[in-house]
Amino acid sequence: MPTPPADPPGHPGQPLPEAEGLSRFISQVDRLFRRDALESFWDLEEEFRRLVASGFVGGLLEHEIEKLVANPSYMGDWRPNQLVLHRGRGFALSIWLFDQARQYIHTTPFLGMYAPVGAASLHCDIYRLPASYRNDVYDPALKLEPAGSAITRPGEILLLQSDRYAYDFRVERMVPVVKFTTSAFQNLEWLFDKERLQPLQANDSELNWTQLRVAAYILGKLAHPSSLEPLQLLTAHPHHSVRWAAIQSLGRLDQAAARAKLEGALSDPHPHVRRAAGKTLQQTGHKVT
Repeated sequence: MPTPPADPPGHPGQPLPEAEGLSRFISQVDRLFRRDALESFWDLEEEFRRLVASGFVGGLLEHEIEKLVANPSYMGDWRPNQLVLHRGRGFALSIWLFDQARQYIHTTPFLGMYAPVGAASLHCDIYRLPASYRNDVYDPALKLEPAGSAITRPGEILLLQSDRYAYDFRVERMVPVVKFTTSAFQNLEWLFDKERLQPLQANDSELNWTQLRVAAYILGKLAHPSSLEPLQLLTAHPHHSVRWAAIQSLGRLDQAAARAKLEGALSDPHPHVRRAAGKTLQQTGHKVT
């Protein structure tokens, strides 16, 4: 009996070669990267370099196009200008299209490795964060310090040392970039004015933190007794803005419980929460020592 021909790459019976390379990279990341030791991320530079040099991007995008065309209900993991290839334990891998410069200089709440693919290079100006910078405590008086610029050519990798620097990407032409990043290790993303180099505002670095704050606010407005337990839970959330939103809303359901949380917040690790709790207690006639 004749031997049946082997399935071509991409056939349901045989994995794509580029998918195999991606799987090997993810296995290495799972083995070497420790979320509780962020410096271990840099140990994966050569693994990332090999992945990018393998040319896996084109094959995966071609396969993605086939799925999008064949199945109108297929969504994939697309975001504006971005296709997320994998979300893992404390890291993500994606393809991002840099198509326009940002209005402000943004801090980056994660560590990253950026590799341009195609023919265009990635250009950026680099700024040193102030010595007194504390990410979770917004201070409009701080100022960035220019620290040079960088051109990352195809085949090279830009290492984003986001705990020390902010990066402003200059987009002269569209640049596709493979991004390998940690999950956010900082609470806020700061926005700096490009002329004065001083901050204008700071936003939550994770969308779900904003969602939790909004949910806590709405629960406070609804003031239903069933919301007491989830709000109590949020008063211990690691993000200070979520903690404070929960304490505020708790006051609409149980004033005694809210007062107890306010008194506890006087020793909160975040200065804004401590200050707001003291002010609120004073306004309600409570003596603050």
